[in-house]
Amino acid sequence: MKFSTRARYGLRMMVELARLLETENLVHLGRIARITGLSENYLAQLAMSLRNDGLVIGVSGKKGGYQLARPAERIRVGDIVKALIGPISLTDCVTNPHVCMNAGSCPSRTVWAVVNHRVQQTLNEFTLADLIRRGWVDEMQERYGDMPLLFPERMMAAGDSEETVGCPGRNE
Repeated sequence: MKFSTRARYGLRMMVELARLLETENLVHLGRIARITGLSENYLAQLAMSLRNDGLVIGVSGKKGGYQLARPAERIRVGDIVKALIGPISLTDCVTNPHVCMNAGSCPSRTVWAVVNHRVQQTLNEFTLADLIRRGWVDEMQERYGDMPLLFPERMMAAGDSEETVGCPGRNE
């Protein structure tokens, strides 16, 4: 299972927006595009979904831009993901048990339901304010030190990663 680019890049957009709003009142998407390496048009599509779900406010005009609709402490990562790709649903039978006549007694569905729930729990555990807080990544690496995937430099040094398209680097 992979989250779509909409979810991954939309979260990056929101992190950069929140970070920039610490010192500015409004942020133009062009600024976020330069930082993330994403096109302004793509960010505008993401912003529309985020605006429709009440996470950002767009201000029109020459000096317009975007701001968060509520404090970063009250925006959960799960809110952002849901706005961009909809509710988490690993399999159809988890969220729509009527599609399977064995849903009530299926051991596989039980596993998918637990995994689905834990993914939602994890996404809702973290706020946008957490992600922009200085030292947060270090805290997570210390807290979850037994999780090799949190240490990309170790993975790359060991040659454990396949080269795939991921998040673009910061350009600013």
